[in-house]
Amino acid sequence: MAEKKESSVLFSLRELREIEEERIQEEHTAKKQAEESRIRAQQEAERRAREEEENRRRAAEDAERRAREAVENREREERLRVEEAERRARVEAQAQLEHSRMHKELEIRAIEAQKKKPTWLIAVAGGLVLVVGILGFWAYNRSQQADKDKAAAEQRIAQLEKDIASTQGNIDRLIKEKDAATEKMLAAKTEEERKAAEAERAAKQREIDASRDRLKNLRDSVKHGGKSGGEKPDGKIKVNCDPNDPLCGIN
Repeated sequence: MAEKKESSVLFSLRELREIEEERIQEEHTAKKQAEESRIRAQQEAERRAREEEENRRRAAEDAERRAREAVENREREERLRVEEAERRARVEAQAQLEHSRMHKELEIRAIEAQKKKPTWLIAVAGGLVLVVGILGFWAYNRSQQADKDKAAAEQRIAQLEKDIASTQGNIDRLIKEKDAATEKMLAAKTEEERKAAEAERAAKQREIDASRDRLKNLRDSVKHGGKSGGEKPDGKIKVNCDPNDPLCGIN
């Protein structure tokens, strides 16, 4: 009977020891899991802090870029208006000078004709009157063409600015999609999920790079006034005309 009691006591002690070991193991596991959760939470907080800082930096850069572009656009428009006004003033002044010169010459010819009255001089005077009329008509057409060229340039610039805004919006969208892919990659539970998210992130980066190249080309086009092959790099319009024309080459 005593042996049976002793065996029962030993069994109870083993059970208590196993229970205590299980409790200690559970506490150790719980502490380990809590520490891992704390580390993950800390890493997540650091990642979010970095993302928020990057978003703030990107927002500040975008605001600065938009402000700089607005100033550049105003300066470019003002420069175009000034250049157009100066060009038209030169054309009109040259036409006026030519008209005055022709008028004086006609007066002199008329005085001489009154003295000599040769028929050939009358014909020359008539020809000069015709030339003056042609020059006036040419100057008017030149001014009208300049107005059309200016309107076309403004339309090209407006379209380029729309393309810039659209491309910038596309870049912003791609950056958000890339950030989402980055979060997927960090939160991936399997190697396949991580690789898929990493491939998606790389594809978004390639799209961002291509869009940024296009955006740079569009901005370069706007800086040059949206001009194409029909104009000189310095902004002066190419003119093909008779070198003997007194107004040839005036822009």
